[in-house]
Amino acid sequence: MFFSLSSIRKPKQEFNLLHLETQEYYFLSLKVSLHNNNEIRGKLHICSRSLVFQPNQPKLPMIKMKYSNNLILKILRNIDTKTMNQIMSIKWTPSLLMEDIDSLDINQLYQHFKRDKNNELLDRLYKVQSRTANSQYTIMFLRVDKLFVINRNPISPYITETCDENIVFSISQSNSKQNIVRFLKLYQGLTQAEDENSFISTIINTTLNEAMNEHRAYSSQQGLKIELAVKCKLIKPEGNIFGLFSIQRDEGIKYIPLINSPKGKILMWQLTDIKFFLKYRYMFKQIGLEIWFFNKKRSVLLVFEDPQQLDTVYKYLIRKTTKNQISSITVEKLTELWVDGGLSNFDYLMSLNTFSSRSFCDLSAYPVFPWIIAEYTDKNFDLTSPEFFRDLSRPVGALNKHRLQKYKQSYQEQLKSQKNNNNNDMIPYIYPTHYSSPGTVVYYLIRKIPEFVIKLQNGVFGPTDRIFRGIDSTWYTTLNLHADSKELIPEFYSLDPDFLINCDKLELGMTQEGEIIDDAIIPPWANSMTDFLLKMRMALESDYVSSQLPKWIDLIFGCKTRGEEAVKQDNLFYPYTYAENVNWNQCRTSIEKQALETQVAEFGQVPIQLFNSSHPNRKLKIHPSLKQKQQLNSSSQRNLQLTDIQQESQNKDYVTCLQNQVSSLQWENEKLKFNLDTIKQEFQLQKIETFNSQYDQEEIDKKGQDLMSDDSLYQQIKM
Repeated sequence: MFFSLSSIRKPKQEFNLLHLETQEYYFLSLKVSLHNNNEIRGKLHICSRSLVFQPNQPKLPMIKMKYSNNLILKILRNIDTKTMNQIMSIKWTPSLLMEDIDSLDINQLYQHFKRDKNNELLDRLYKVQSRTANSQYTIMFLRVDKLFVINRNPISPYITETCDENIVFSISQSNSKQNIVRFLKLYQGLTQAEDENSFISTIINTTLNEAMNEHRAYSSQQGLKIELAVKCKLIKPEGNIFGLFSIQRDEGIKYIPLINSPKGKILMWQLTDIKFFLKYRYMFKQIGLEIWFFNKKRSVLLVFEDPQQLDTVYKYLIRKTTKNQISSITVEKLTELWVDGGLSNFDYLMSLNTFSSRSFCDLSAYPVFPWIIAEYTDKNFDLTSPEFFRDLSRPVGALNKHRLQKYKQSYQEQLKSQKNNNNNDMIPYIYPTHYSSPGTVVYYLIRKIPEFVIKLQNGVFGPTDRIFRGIDSTWYTTLNLHADSKELIPEFYSLDPDFLINCDKLELGMTQEGEIIDDAIIPPWANSMTDFLLKMRMALESDYVSSQLPKWIDLIFGCKTRGEEAVKQDNLFYPYTYAENVNWNQCRTSIEKQALETQVAEFGQVPIQLFNSSHPNRKLKIHPSLKQKQQLNSSSQRNLQLTDIQQESQNKDYVTCLQNQVSSLQWENEKLKFNLDTIKQEFQLQKIETFNSQYDQEEIDKKGQDLMSDDSLYQQIKM
């Protein structure tokens, strides 16, 4: 199935959007060298809230300098090595920093403000024996109160260092003059703008508009006809990339990244590469399009400016693609297939997530899967016992009756307050937190992609009691903590244990009992990480879960997600997690809009309702031992034989061995299916995704095609 995609990939140890704060954007990079006693070559990235220096050597840390920490930048031209060493030794005062450095007598200042120790912090961070050559430089002189040290090997929380030293970068001559001027203008605007959001919006719109004009002009010069060209965003878990979506008659589909794209690579496909495409609800707006390709495991999620642009692109793709490429598969057809036993529970849940606009590309609407098993302390793995499973007819927050009672008391108080104050704008709710949010996703993925947690937690891993330690402890907190009602993510049933293993030897901290947090702790009924996931998948695909799964689907995707049925089932969440309660037109200022966007993106989103009536049951039989308690049909002959063996055998170890063998066979079967599907796709289209390196920033500079001209920036922004 095209819905079963690979989850988030681990980023490389280089600068990426995960090193930025939430709502922070990357714009441009310059090749520079950091000078202290040595010369450290790298790149200086200008972002909306900081400058980030990335050494070329991946073993060396990056340093982040925030504008909010009194960052001051000045340019000095034609500086020789001796003068540079003097500049690094001067003790600059605030009054001197406000002066024009070019007019100052450096030698005289050096005699009066010589310091005993020089650049101890930078020497400690960058121990590289590479002496600076004697030549003329154009340098950036920086002063900042704090440095944030970003270690990449191994990854760790940011280290905050008080900085009372001078930071000097020499600008490489390989940088174009256009980029240097653009860099300085961006810095000036970002540090002096009264309204950060308005300034960034101006930069983005200016860049996209100019790029659109240049793209059309360039295509016309090359004799290429543009069928369609619109501005849009590429949605990725680490951040959103602004750019152009273009379809040319002979060149196929292009996505040209412009803002928030450190690599700056153009993505290219052919129309025949498209496997399926679906409209996508992004941030409760019908403006997204998700596309799957034959030659990619991951989908591509594009978000357009308005529904009209989306309809234009969607109708064009419908005209130009075959019926097989158009998503003729419907929820009704998939449900019918699942009911008849032609679709696994895992694939069906992934399908429902996809049709309800939940994607691996969108961290704010990540696919949600249920807790299946309720026993994580026993050694016995017993799929024949109903007590072994979680009650799928109830929300996670309602599984603990004592906690639910407190939730409902709060709900009744909200109802009274609403009635007494005659306030119809106040919408009562039961649960203060949602079952799926970016915080939930990164909580589970901390070992695989710790950068997500560091970004979300503002540079730290967070308290050790909030770190994902193991399955049993997470299940306990989910049942008992007041603000915790999280479900699982698909990775728990994907048969890939990399998110459970601390492969990078991260220092995740120590518990109050003195236990070092390392690999995730698995239940005693699992022999290994792989065995744990295999048994989780077995439980998901078991007959008991197949019989109960429609009840959970009603709570998440169906008739019990809203209205009176949601009230009866204790399935009400915070109002702004529902699309019908979010009105973007009420946002009068950019600050209000940003606040609402943050709330929608980070607090969780109730999926699109796919079913208006109760979900149909599956046509399956279950074990006789479950028939009496659940009033279900008798088991199939094969499962009945396995039950007889379990009842007759006195050797539980032997039964467990048989179960493990069945699990291994199922796992091998899954791999064979995946490999067969991959081979078919490769035979159908022997193409691979093209990342056209000729369009990266340096090549664009060489050709003189800068996407933000200097004069236009001056006109758009008042410095």
